[in-house]
Amino acid sequence: MDIAAAKQQIKNTVQIYLQKDPLGRYRMPLVHQRPIFLLGAPGLGKTAIMQQIADEMGLGLVSYSMTHHTRQSALGLPIIVEKEYGGRHYSVSEYTMSEIIASVYDCMRRTGRTEGILFLDEINCVSETLAPAMLLFLQYKVFGGHPIPEGWVIVTAGNPPRFNKSVREFDAATRDRLKVLEVEPSYPAWKPYAIEHGVSRCVLSYLDIRQEDFYKAETTVDGLNVVSPRAWEDLSEMLQAHEELGLPVNEDLTAQYLQSKSIARDFAIYYELYQKYRQTYQIEALLAGTWTEETLAQARAAQLDERLTLVSLLLEAVFDGMHHCTLRHDALALAAADLKARRAALEAPGEPLTALAGLEDHWRSAAKEAPARQQAAWMELLSLSAGWRTALAGETPYAALREVYRKAVAALQQEVEQTQSKLGHLLDFLKSAFGPGTELSLAVNDLTVSPEAAAFLGQFLSRDYFDASRELMLHQQEQQLLHEIDLTGLV
Repeated sequence: MDIAAAKQQIKNTVQIYLQKDPLGRYRMPLVHQRPIFLLGAPGLGKTAIMQQIADEMGLGLVSYSMTHHTRQSALGLPIIVEKEYGGRHYSVSEYTMSEIIASVYDCMRRTGRTEGILFLDEINCVSETLAPAMLLFLQYKVFGGHPIPEGWVIVTAGNPPRFNKSVREFDAATRDRLKVLEVEPSYPAWKPYAIEHGVSRCVLSYLDIRQEDFYKAETTVDGLNVVSPRAWEDLSEMLQAHEELGLPVNEDLTAQYLQSKSIARDFAIYYELYQKYRQTYQIEALLAGTWTEETLAQARAAQLDERLTLVSLLLEAVFDGMHHCTLRHDALALAAADLKARRAALEAPGEPLTALAGLEDHWRSAAKEAPARQQAAWMELLSLSAGWRTALAGETPYAALREVYRKAVAALQQEVEQTQSKLGHLLDFLKSAFGPGTELSLAVNDLTVSPEAAAFLGQFLSRDYFDASRELMLHQQEQQLLHEIDLTGLV
């Protein structure tokens, strides 16, 4: 199964394990709650989906790499205690609290979540001295005599032997105690995650064309070389940093992340083409609705890889606008809520600049404590407020702040209309150049699965997008019907 299917299977399992009866007891006995074992090549995103699952289900998460643990850190240190048996006193061995179990309790105390996931990575690479204790843990959920708290589900992960020389294959008895999910690489399953996390459009465009390069493991004289989703995501981060600083991107850079020399070379060449097509097709002019018949003819005559690159370049510009609009909208919503809550105090006579400084101090504190997804909105608000300082004018701090807020809302509305216009021109160009084919389908699909596009379209709407989506669906249904008729031999 692919990583998306594995994620859903884990969510289903966790939901079942945490079901309770009317008396508040867990329905499934602990002995039947098999730990989940994710088996797959490195870099597929096994660790990343655990954080996603915990966030989506409102659970705590404790992650450990088992290769970093000795028997003492996993089980705890042995201590001598005195006990009485049959009227006689004996010295017996017990263990201090396991570091792993202690971390679960620490997580519960820190987050206030009594249910969660204990994720143990590289579990099939534990040392020989720890292996018997791990088998006991998988069966009875106990480390060194200390049980895992109720309401915590065990998920483990590991690599197949060909990817890691340290792997100790589980015997049949051990596997029979696990719920095994074998994960295979899949670009279509990874792409929605990549779009959501801002992976470079150049990387996505390349992989749309060369999906066979998404994951590759090849044995060379230097050993096993792997190109993984993790490598593409990390390379994307570095590409965006290089572009921001105006630094060159070449094979010397791509080879640092992509262990296959041929893929590193091919992507470096494609990156140069990607930048060339940006100039050749004058992307900003197309999004402004100013194209010529020569441009349409050039696009129609292009090979499929060039067409898909053009689609990606157009989407890249529109996504940037959508992201900024939704981020600015969220920031202004935070400002509106704060101004409303503090209105009484702000309507008292005072210095507007001092009032704004006080608000900014509050916003900085809120940004530090906010979840990662909300921090960007707070930071955008602080960036926005920096431009308000020279524009403050009014009888009271509230009147002055309300005025700059209204101007910011008006500017946002103008930017939203510009982005809607760009989206309309993008779809019009693709329909004019290619009709309702692969190119338009790719654009509409990426707009549909992108969280940023979904947020923008849900907040501000776009008739052009909804019309294109509906027309494309009707076209696909018509093509399917004609195909079915052809199969029956009627045409």
